[in-house]
Amino acid sequence: MLWARRRLKGGKVYFRSDATVKDILSPGDIILVKVVDIDRRKNVVLSLEQEPLVEGALVSLDPITGYVKAMVGGYDFERSQFNRAIQARRQPGSAFKPFVYGAAIDAGFTPATMLDDSPVSYEIPGWKKNWTPENYDGKFYGPITLRDGLVYSRNVVTIKLAEQIGIGNVINFARKLGIKSKLNRNLSLALGSSGVSLLELTSAYGVFANHGIRINPIFIKYITDREGHVLESHVPVARRVLSE
Repeated sequence: MLWARRRLKGGKVYFRSDATVKDILSPGDIILVKVVDIDRRKNVVLSLEQEPLVEGALVSLDPITGYVKAMVGGYDFERSQFNRAIQARRQPGSAFKPFVYGAAIDAGFTPATMLDDSPVSYEIPGWKKNWTPENYDGKFYGPITLRDGLVYSRNVVTIKLAEQIGIGNVINFARKLGIKSKLNRNLSLALGSSGVSLLELTSAYGVFANHGIRINPIFIKYITDREGHVLESHVPVARRVLSE
C-alpha cells in the first residue's frame, strides 16, 4: 500500500514514509484489494488497489483460425460501455511501420536495400514552418539497410521509404491486411498518425504471423438451442493477401 501514503497539505501532495495501515484505513472502510499470494497455510497476502484513472484494452486472437481468445474493452462495463478494443481509434505510432516496410517488400524492395538515414525537411501548405521529422534518439546514421531501418525503428528512413513507394501503396497494403479505419494521405501516416482500432491492428499483424494469409476475426464459433440444434455458426475463411 505504498502508493496510499500520500497526503494533501496546503494543496500539495507529500509522502509520509512513516504512515501505517491505521493512518490510511479505518475499521469499516470498503476497499479494493488484489490477491498477491496464498501460502500453504491458506494465509492470503493482499495489496491495496484503486479504481484506475486511465482505461486500457486488450485483444488476443489466433492468427491461424481467426478465433478471438480474449478481449478487454475497459475496466468496468457498468462505469463505461465504450469498448476500447473495437470502438476506440488510437494512433498506433511505430506499430504502423511494418505496413510501410511490408508495402516496400511487396513493391520489389529487399531487406538489403540501402536507405539514407539523414535529415530531411518538408514544406506543409498552411504551415509557417517546415516539417522536419527526427529519429527517437535525435541521431542520424547515414546509409542503412531496409532491415535495420525496421529493426531500429528509424523514423526518417520510414518516412523516406513511404515517399519512395507512394503513400497510396502504403494505404492499399494496410487495407489488404484488414485496416479499415480512415488513413490520412500524408507522410506522417508512416509514423502511425492515423487512428486505428486495436482489433484491426491485432488482426492485421496476424497476417504476418500466418505467412500472408488473412483470417477475419471470429468472436462466436456457433450458437445452439437447448436441444443442441445449431442456429448459427462461423468457420474461418482463409484468403491469401501476401506472398509467404
